[in-house]
Amino acid sequence: MSNTADQDTYLAAEWEEVSPADVPAAPTGAATYRVRYTAEGARGSVPMTGLVTVPDTVREGTAILSWAHGTTGLSTKSAPSLHTAGDPIERYITPWTEYLQRWVDEGYIVTQPDYEGLGVEEVGATYMHRGSLASSINRLVEETVDKFEAQPSWLNVGFSQGGYAALSAADDPADGMEATIAIAPGDTELVNKNLRLMGVRPVDVARMLKGTAVRFFPIVIAGALNAFEGVHAEDFLSERGADLVDKAEKLTLPELRDEVADTSGGELFISKANTKPMQDLLDEQRLELMHPQGPVFIVAGDNDTTINRESLKSVIKVWESNGATVEYREVPDATHSDTVPLSYDAQQEWLSARGH
Repeated sequence: MSNTADQDTYLAAEWEEVSPADVPAAPTGAATYRVRYTAEGARGSVPMTGLVTVPDTVREGTAILSWAHGTTGLSTKSAPSLHTAGDPIERYITPWTEYLQRWVDEGYIVTQPDYEGLGVEEVGATYMHRGSLASSINRLVEETVDKFEAQPSWLNVGFSQGGYAALSAADDPADGMEATIAIAPGDTELVNKNLRLMGVRPVDVARMLKGTAVRFFPIVIAGALNAFEGVHAEDFLSERGADLVDKAEKLTLPELRDEVADTSGGELFISKANTKPMQDLLDEQRLELMHPQGPVFIVAGDNDTTINRESLKSVIKVWESNGATVEYREVPDATHSDTVPLSYDAQQEWLSARGH
């Protein structure tokens, strides 16, 4: 079991069966439950939510696939478990559900954590907090094993923010994790090492961005403010920045994208912005400092402009030097979002080579 906390200290999970017709994030041909459970957030134990889909053929010993989703936003309504047809995050949910359908059809129980703050009104979202994301994954797997007497054997898969989350979970996994597949994983490094040595700050990077390219900065900042006691908005945010950070907690990612369409990144900050405390705390969360256990498969599209693939390759070298078993592969002609469906065959090939 993951050592984040003794499982017996948590409140009992609440399971509500829902119709896949009402929850588009759920694969069909199976029973789906919306689960409210307790996990370790950035500042202590908090309620979290997620979905668990159980194939009709489930039996004792059925394996689990954990799916950690990409960024949908920080608002409560950004939770995939609360997604309804036609809402703004549909563009993300539809291809992910089609991908997960293939795993359910293969006989896997599929778990989908929403993450801290998504789906729970009273909890603020912490976005890229390593421990919180890891616990959201591990705890839902543990609850599912207990509920269905499933085999404590599970695959740990995630995309983008969820790729980072899956790697975080692999650092201290729940019992039975067999392998990790991280699809185009993100990172918390706002400024890469070489630029940091030159004195470049997050505010300097933001000032080079305009329009929709700015959309992740309010999300990262809002998450850091919720996660870390040492980050204070008055140290660096302008009035416009504070407004966008507030909106980041109330809107989905597509809605926030529209909000920043005419915004320059520099508008988010005061003239003498001190972003160092935030940068230092986020740097402590970065991929390079993780020690993922078990075999790891990392896949990225060769047309992906959202993540820094060269930085990712450098991280893999660090992990390998520390004894990790990692394979990296690029998918031809795949953009960031394309990588989920287009890498499925490569994932299956990699798993088959390891006896799965």
